[in-house]
Amino acid sequence: MIKRGLLAAIVLGLAAPATVMAHGPQGHEEEAAQASPEEEAAQSAAQQQKPAAPAPEGTGAAVEAEQLEPSRIPHFLTNLHPATVHFPIALLLFAAFAELLSIARPGGRSRAAADIAAASGGIAASVAALFGWIHTGLWLGGGDIIQWHRWLGTGLGVLGPVIALLALRKGESRLMLRLLLGLSAAAIVAQGWLGGELAHGFGHL
Repeated sequence: MIKRGLLAAIVLGLAAPATVMAHGPQGHEEEAAQASPEEEAAQSAAQQQKPAAPAPEGTGAAVEAEQLEPSRIPHFLTNLHPATVHFPIALLLFAAFAELLSIARPGGRSRAAADIAAASGGIAASVAALFGWIHTGLWLGGGDIIQWHRWLGTGLGVLGPVIALLALRKGESRLMLRLLLGLSAAAIVAQGWLGGELAHGFGHL
């Protein structure tokens, strides 16, 4: 009996350290760090009852709308110039091409197409020139490229209504209209290249 008791004591003594090592050295520390369900519920209730910090003055959606709305209209207008230039480019070039077709084939429908495109393109040229000035403002500075672009576009904007009136006039002589269409077509090609230099950098082609 004594031998069996002594043997059992030895086995228990050897098994105890192994049990502690298997449990891990930080087991009790993790248990101590974990809060009880009652404590977690109390912390959650305290956070919910804590009054929210007042929002800074002027950060509401209505206030932001009031602050941003006045600046949207000028910003919107100043960015319309790149969108409006495509209409006179396409319409006036097409008008010049259609007028050439009407010279080669008199009596066809190309003359009517040239008149419609010339009238629309002339008005669009004036609109694009107007938004060009809105885009830059009353600023006359800049280098040679922007100076040429500014005043060439202004000239097209001034000639635009004249081209539109000549296209809508029902007369037999179309010499002046053809001259202005040829001049505007050449000017638009140069103007497009100058605008590309300003928008995409020097030597963009």
